[in-house]
Amino acid sequence: MNSYEKVLKILLAFTPDNQPMRTIEISKKLGINNATVNRILITLKNEFFLVQDEKTRHYRLGPSAALLGRSVKQSLKGRLTSMSKPFVDMLRDKVKETVHLEVLQHNRIYLSYSAKADRQLTVTPSVGDRMAINANAGAKAIMAFSSEKIVNHQLSGTLPIFTKETITDPEKIRNEYKQIRKTGFAFDRGEFDDDVSAVAAPVFNHEKQPVAAVVIITPSFRMEGHIESGVLELLEDTAKEITDRLAKL
Repeated sequence: MNSYEKVLKILLAFTPDNQPMRTIEISKKLGINNATVNRILITLKNEFFLVQDEKTRHYRLGPSAALLGRSVKQSLKGRLTSMSKPFVDMLRDKVKETVHLEVLQHNRIYLSYSAKADRQLTVTPSVGDRMAINANAGAKAIMAFSSEKIVNHQLSGTLPIFTKETITDPEKIRNEYKQIRKTGFAFDRGEFDDDVSAVAAPVFNHEKQPVAAVVIITPSFRMEGHIESGVLELLEDTAKEITDRLAKL
């Protein structure tokens, strides 16, 4: 094992939970000479890839490592839409309905791409529009698998009302999120527009965190027929394909 490999092995030893370790622990875990580990740790500390607790002498990942992680996440988000477009287009062609890709950015959910079908809908959001966590299927699919901290923050304010079907009670929304986690699908049944329904499935990144959702938009009278004809399976397959591609980026 050359020096570069040892450096990488030491950094990776702290993944995935950044558990603090002393020099001797890292040495035993990796089977690398203690003196060599100590020398590398000092270098990584000087470059802020690691920080050390002065009292316990334990090391953990530092701000430089965090900066790299954020850069990777930003890169993935930037490529998510372009990478997903062919899959979204294929789903649109199969189901003959408009299909959206909604993405999570800075704890808000936006319409990132719309593959429009020939059939027209009464109301559809435009690319760049923010999605309501209580009324849009894609936003629900993402929020259902998000952390409790994010959910609490999003449900803390006044929720918008779009139709008589829009849910604004936080507890009812939480219960709906629970159901989404069980089935893997989120629905909008006339909650954003009276005559429009939607169904969505979440997309996850390599850390198994929700980052997007694939959404099929349809006039409400066609939704039940789609569910019975196997459209949900096609939707699930598309979301999984995008998830698998993200894991390889």
